[in-house]
Parts: sequence; C-alpha cells; structure tokens
Amino acid sequence: MANLFDVQGFGALSEWNGQFASTSAAQAFQQIAALGSNSVSLTARIWTTNKTTSDVFAHSGKTESDASLLAGFKAAEAAGLSVVFKAAISPLDGTGVSSLSPTDLGAFFASYKAEVVHLAEIAQQGGVDTFAIGNEMSSLTGAAYRSYWTDIISSVRQVYQGELTYSAATDEALRVSFWDQLDTIGVNTYPPLTSSTTPTVQEMINAWTEVPYNPYYAAAFDYKSPVDFLHSLSETYGKQVLMTEAGFRSMDGTAMRPGSWTANAPADTAEQADAFNAFFQVWSAHGGSWMKGVELWQWDLNNQYNPTGYSPMGKPAEAIVAQYFHGNGSAIDLTITGSAINDVIDLGRGDDTINAGLGNDVIHGGDGNDVIIGGPSTSGKLATTTVTLTGYGTAAGGANAQVQVLVNGQPVSALLEFRPATDPAGYQTYTLTFANPEQLTSLDISLMNAASGRALHLKDLIINGVAVAPNDAINASAPGTFDLYVRSIHVDAAAHQDWFTGANSDNDVIYGGGGNDVITGGFGNDLIDGGDGINTAIFSGTAADYKISFVNGQIVVTDSVAARDGIDRISNVEYFTFADVTIGTAGFIASESVLARGAEYQALTSNGITVTSETIRNTDGSRDIYIRDIAGKAFTSEHSVIAAGGKTTLVERFYNDGDLAFRQVANGDGSVSRSDYDGDNHLITLLNSYSDGSFQQFVFNAAGIETNATIRYADGTRDIRDYGVIGQDYTSRHTVTDAAGKSILIEGFHSDGTLAIKQAVDAAGAKTFNQYDQFGHLSQQIVTQKDGSFMQTIFAPNGDLTSLTLRNADSTRDTMSYGIAGKAYTTEHVVRDAAGKSVLIEQFHQDGSLALKQTVDAMGVKMLAQYDSAGHLAMQTVTQIDGSYVQSAFASNGAVAGVTARNVDGSKSVDTFGITGQAYMSRHDVFDAAGQRLETTFDNKDGSHTQTAYKAGVTLTSTVGDDIMNSAGGDSFVFKQASGHDTINNFRVAEGAGHDVIQIDSSIAKSLSELAVHVVGHDTVIELGDASIMLKGVVAPLTSHDVLIV
Repeated sequence: MANLFDVQGFGALSEWNGQFASTSAAQAFQQIAALGSNSVSLTARIWTTNKTTSDVFAHSGKTESDASLLAGFKAAEAAGLSVVFKAAISPLDGTGVSSLSPTDLGAFFASYKAEVVHLAEIAQQGGVDTFAIGNEMSSLTGAAYRSYWTDIISSVRQVYQGELTYSAATDEALRVSFWDQLDTIGVNTYPPLTSSTTPTVQEMINAWTEVPYNPYYAAAFDYKSPVDFLHSLSETYGKQVLMTEAGFRSMDGTAMRPGSWTANAPADTAEQADAFNAFFQVWSAHGGSWMKGVELWQWDLNNQYNPTGYSPMGKPAEAIVAQYFHGNGSAIDLTITGSAINDVIDLGRGDDTINAGLGNDVIHGGDGNDVIIGGPSTSGKLATTTVTLTGYGTAAGGANAQVQVLVNGQPVSALLEFRPATDPAGYQTYTLTFANPEQLTSLDISLMNAASGRALHLKDLIINGVAVAPNDAINASAPGTFDLYVRSIHVDAAAHQDWFTGANSDNDVIYGGGGNDVITGGFGNDLIDGGDGINTAIFSGTAADYKISFVNGQIVVTDSVAARDGIDRISNVEYFTFADVTIGTAGFIASESVLARGAEYQALTSNGITVTSETIRNTDGSRDIYIRDIAGKAFTSEHSVIAAGGKTTLVERFYNDGDLAFRQVANGDGSVSRSDYDGDNHLITLLNSYSDGSFQQFVFNAAGIETNATIRYADGTRDIRDYGVIGQDYTSRHTVTDAAGKSILIEGFHSDGTLAIKQAVDAAGAKTFNQYDQFGHLSQQIVTQKDGSFMQTIFAPNGDLTSLTLRNADSTRDTMSYGIAGKAYTTEHVVRDAAGKSVLIEQFHQDGSLALKQTVDAMGVKMLAQYDSAGHLAMQTVTQIDGSYVQSAFASNGAVAGVTARNVDGSKSVDTFGITGQAYMSRHDVFDAAGQRLETTFDNKDGSHTQTAYKAGVTLTSTVGDDIMNSAGGDSFVFKQASGHDTINNFRVAEGAGHDVIQIDSSIAKSLSELAVHVVGHDTVIELGDASIMLKGVVAPLTSHDVLIV
C-alpha cells in the first residue's frame, strides 16, 4: 500500500557537534528507513546566553559544523530519507525557548537571521527538502514580531530553494503571525489527551476529535479539537500542515502531558504503544490532503534504549509505527455529517461516509472506499435546526447547572442539567431540534439557576453542524469563552441566518481519492474527481434528464431539471448511476474524440440495466441517435443521424449479431438511398428516391436474383415488374398505375412469355380483363363499366362461347351458359336479383325445347316446372315461403299421375292416380312430420274403399260407398251420413288403453238407444236404416264409450 503520509519519519536532535556525521547516526538513519520512514527531521541547535541576551551564535561544541551537517544530510539521503532541517535556538542557561525576551529585539533578530541564513545556505548545498526557520519561539512569533520574520524569510529565500516552515509549539500555532509567508505550517503537536494514567485507546482516539478538556489548551486550539484545529490552520492559510514533532514517552501518564520532557513516572511501554495506536488510527482517517505528515519525536542518534524516553526503539510502539508507515495499519471508518454552510472535509484512508449538507463544500475522501454525498438532491431552506450542546457544569448548593435554550426569546427545550466532570468521559451532550420560525433573530443558552460557584462550561456548541466558536457568540460573564456564570451565551441569529436555514448554494468540489468511491454531488454545480479506483457518480433523475459532454478533458453532466443536480464537471469516475440505469463511462471512449470537440451525449431511455437509447449532439448541430434492445422488430439496434435542420440524413438498423438490417442515406442532391438486408446480410431491397417524387425500387431474393422492379415517375405513375411469381398461372407480371395509384394496365405472362392475363382501364373507366390459357388462347373476358355493370364472356379452347353473364347497374344478373355436358340440358339461362337470388332459371334441351323452368314471384312463391325430352310438362312444384308445397306429376298425355301436398308442420299427403295391375286404381297416403305412415285409403275398382290406420290416434271417415276400415287400436271412425255397408276390422271395445271410438253424426241418431245394434254370429251390426256398420269379431255389448253421438 501507499505511504500513510507524504512525509513520515522521525525527528533527531543533535546533542553535540559532529553527531550528525557519526557512524551511529548513519546506522540510526538506516533503522528509521527500515520502519517505513521516508523522511528524517534533523534539529541543529544554535544558542543564546540566556533569555534576555540579544546575540545568537553557533557553539563550537554544541552546534553542528557545516561539514557535519552536510555529512548527515548525505547519510540520510543514502538511507532513502528526505530531510527536514530544523534550526532550534536554546539559551545556554537552560531557560525554555518559549520565554525568550531579548532586551534588544533588533539586535537579536539580526543576529538570529545571520545564523538562520547561514544554515539555509548549508541546507541548499545539502539538497534539503524542507528548512524550518525556527522552533517553539512562542514569545517572539506574535503579530508584533511579524516584520522580523518576514525579513528573515525573505533573506532565506534568496539562498534556499526548498520549502520553508516553522516549528510552532502546540500552544503557539494559533498566534504565529507569518504562516502566510511560509510553504508549510509546522506544528510540534502534543495535545493532552486524558487526565487519567490508564486511558483506553478509544478514549485517546476520542480526545483527538474533541475540544480539550483542559481550558488552556481549549483556548490554544481556538475551542476546536486538535484535528479540527490543525485543519483550520490549513484552511485559513491554504497550506499543508506538517507535524514537525509528535510523540509519546514510554511512561505512565504519557498521554496526560505528551510534550513534557521533565515529567517523572514509572516506565510504561504499553501506554506508549496505546498512544501511538490511537494517534495512527486518528490520523490515518483524518489526515487528508491537508496533512503533509509527521516527524515522530524522537529517535536517539546513539541508538540506545531509553526506558522512559520518546524513542520507540526496542519497544512495542516500534511495531505499530512500522505497521502504519508501511501502509498496513487499520484506519477508522468515519461517518462525517457536514454543516449547513460551506465545509472543508478532508479525510485520510478508511471507508468513510460523508454527507456534506448544504453549502459550497470542498471534500477530500482520501484513500478507502468512500460514500460521499455533496449535499441534498434539491434546493431549499432548512425547515428545522438541530443544536448540540456538549460540556459539564459546576455545582453549588447541591444543585447542578441548569440550562435552557431559547429562540427569539422563547424556550425550545426543557431544562438541561449539566453535572460536574473531570475529563471528557463525564461530559454531557444534549441534542434538540426545533422548527425554524419565519424570522429567526436570536439563540440563547441561558443559565436558569445562576448562583455563586455554579456555572456551565460548554466544550461544543454546534448549530446544524456548524461548530460555533466563543468569539462567534456574546458571553458577558466570561467574554471569549463558553464558561457561563450568569445570564446567557447569546448568538446573533440574524447575522448568521445560514447557520439555521442553510446556505443558498451547494456547489461542491469533491475529490474521491484512492479506493472505490460512490459520489453524489447533489444540488448545485459540482466538480468531482473520483481519483484512483473504480468510482461511481450518483444522480437524482433518470438518464434521459441529463446531457453529457467533454470540456477541457472533463466529463460535463448537465441536469435538464432546474434546481436539482445542476452542471457537474467530472473526471476519474468509471460509472454514472441514474435513477433508472448505470452507465459505464468507458463506453464513451469510442465517441470521446467526437465529444472532445464539443459534442454532447444524452442517454434517453434504459431498461433498468443498460442504456437503450442515447443521443450525441455534434458541434455542427447534427445529432447521432443510438437505440438498443429493440423488441418486437426484426432488428435490435438503430443508429440515426439528424442534421442541424432536423432532417434525418442517415438511418442504420442492425440485427442482434451486428449485421446490417437496413440503411437509409439522404444524399446531397436531395435523393434518398435505402437498402434492406436479410438475416444473412443479403441485400433484399434497394430504393432510390428523388426530390421530384420519383423513385426506383428493386427487390432481390436470397440468391441475389431480382424479383421486383418498381419505377415511379414524377407525375405519380408507376411501372411495376414482378419476376418469379409463384402460386399464379403466370410467372411474371407487368403493372402500370396512374397518379392516383390505380392500375390502368396489368399483364401477366407465362414462363414461355405468352400472355396469361391482361387488364386494361380506358379513359372512361371501363375495365377489360382478359385471361388466357397456357397456349395463349383467350379463355375469359370481363368488361366492367364504372357503374358496376359488367359483361363476362367465357370461351372454350376452340374459341366457342361457353358462358355469357350480364351484370346490370342495379346488381341484377343475366347469365347464359352454353354447351353444358353431362346434363339433360345443354343450355341454361339464369336471372338473379340484386341479392344474388335466382328469380328465373330456364334450361333447354339440345333441340331448344324447354327442360326446366323455375320462377320466383314477388311474394317469394317458387314454381318449378320440369319437362321431358319431348317438351311435355312432367312435374310441377309450387312452394310457399312457409315451406309448404304442392307437387304434381303428369303423364306424357298430360293427365295428373300424382299429387303430393306438404304441410307447414312437415306432415304430408300423397295421392297416386291411374294405378294399374292392382285391385285399386288410386290411393291416398297420409304421413306425419317424421315420415311415418298414418293411414292409407285405396279406391278400389269395384267402387268400394279400403281404409287402414297404422297407429293410434288416426281418424278414418266413411265415404258414400262401401268402406272397409282397419283399426290399429286407439283410432276414431267417423260416420257423417248413413250410406253404404261399412266393415270395421280389429275394433277394440271397452275403456282400456287403445280402445276405438265410433262417432255417429246426430243427424243419423240422437242417442245410442235409438240405434239397432245386434250380434250376428261373431260380429256386431249397427243398423243405420239402409246402411250398416259391421264390427268384425266383436260380440261384447257396446256402450257410450264405444259409440259417441256427435
């Protein structure tokens, strides 16, 4: 993995002249490099007599000579280490350098400058990377001394070309007045991390990101955490920060006073290891691009183990340093929520989640797989405000400090109680959220139970993510602090509306850094650099809402929806994820050369996985449109080019395998060429269209043989030729159409070139259609008039007329058919009405005599007459519209031979006349609708009649002659007059099923008693005057059930 920092190494202090050039120093440099260091900070001391003297000098025994310095620089370089060379002044009497107060400032700084400029010259000779012009001179670096330092810096820059810094003490860095003149801000970083001799690693991690519990250091860090304080220096001056010193002694309580040389306590290598563990976890996560690195204090150039010293050599901390300097240490995965205003979030390695919020933020994700959200997806003021208070109280009279938060003078919280605490572990944190009023003028933190000795000590006051500093508020009880003894800490909300309602813009600058990052720019115009790794940019809308272009080597994504994602400039991002699809930016490579010249890309549609439609807008105003995954068509993709004027100049369609399916080109002369291809890439259609409306179209089969040619002329007429026609009597066809698209000539040809069909339309609209047989003989001709009438003539192969049909304008037809074979007739004449129903059919024998005639009258009554070969009427049938009919058959002499009458209900009667060779001369049969015979009557030659019933329910009526009646059982026998001597066979008497009944008209007798009934032998005779009725085989008396008088 990469180094943890750009600069990472150890500091080393020269204790005597020549130490840098010693063999032990060279060995130390090698050991430092072996731990993964790439730098060493060499501190050479110059001297003054005491804190008030004004001369500065090199001590022959204590200050490194020029030669020793150069030798030391060379040895460090040989070990692979860059050099930070630090000039450090010390009073010979042991007074701390931070308390220097020379009596003659001018003389002091002149003397100091001379020494420092000389050391700078040596640094230039030795190729030193960074030169520190001083170290922890706290009493002389404030604003009152700026001019001295700017003069020193100017003089040093004349002799030294590397970077310049100054090593400020931990509590000095805030007040250094000349950071703006240097290249790097150097801080010897020793913040107190705990008040306990047994802190946990997590407690020390927390301390780096919390305002120090020690009030002195809280003020020295501008009421910020150590991390935020150093970052604020970088932001204030626009420079990187180098921790020119940082470290921990291997003794009990080292994290309480990390910078103390004089503290005395038992050795504790584990606490030193824990402190370094916390240090590296914090700075690997928080040490963003603003943090240049660290020079750990210190490595003993004598390479000797010191049980309670700073050097980690031979201690557990050494392995921790090596692990992180080699890039293998773990980092904290941070979740960072930005404020409602402009933020700078600059992190190190770790898989971080960053939600920057509103404001024009600058975000560095650093190494790691980060999720970065620049801000909300849409603009708008914040509806609520969240306030977080962290601190502790001092109690008095047995009561803790009680606080209430007021907005515009009105309370928005309950009473918040703060208890006493001795370190951050005892702090209380309260978070409250309130709705923003329309006008927000003030926010007050009021001590509600002020009393002597009772107070609130706030460490953090955060409003919507904005860390409020004491100088941003008014605290009359302790100005410049958050120590509240009476009344309130007052925040002028009117002057800081953006803290409450959010910034008005959200134009972010986002650097993803190393790792696979997911970056959401959010609302506003953002600059996004994904850095190394496989990075993804997230957008709010669907892909069709955005236009993508290349400008100055960056991808520019423009949201067409107002007040949303804006215009983002993006580099080093591999994927764009929209609401409906993810697009790989590598797909732009094929068109990047076009886009780089100012073209613009827009994804139009997607299937939820890939883009299915996209547009490239070229600088000349033309557009390339690509559509993929087309369903329901023979082709699956399409490419179109639309010129600046909106005219389509090119359309290409492709099959799933990439073969061309269709191509259309608009040529410069106004003509258009179109070609279609089958799935095997064979040309199947070629069409050339011209600006005058004419065109030429050619169609080919898979073998490349032309099957159709169509020529359209400018006047709209067409000439069409079809070849290889199958399924017809012809194999080629020639068609001519007029301007309206109507065919005025159609010619079909047999394979030998002879005519098969020909249709012509004359100027009057009359259409003549001819059909020819395979020998070219005319077989049919139809001449159709505009009124719909036509004459159809059909010819035999020898030219004889076989059929003639005349269709009238009213749709009636008259058809004559000739030369009919296989029938009794040879000629037929048919007349049909407009509905196509025959109203007249006439068929003629070969000699012209009538064979059949059928007419249908206006009421629908149909009469069919059939004639024999001699022309005599043989049969006549008259059929009513209800289905009943009467059919009469005639003998050749004209006599009626039979009559059949069918009733509506399906029953019928059949009369047959002129019967010979039988005892009867005619017969009468009756059938039911099912065709079953009900009764038969024979008219016998002797004048009698024989009547027979075939099923129950039949009624037989006597005639005036002698009748023989036969019962089937269950029948009725009716006698309306007394005439003849009638006989009934099989008569069934009594009341049982199937008994017969005799009905005698009341004109013959009024009652059964008036009748003379007597048995003669085995029969019963009913006397009717001169007439009688004999019941054969009946001897039982007759009752009213057997004989009815009606």
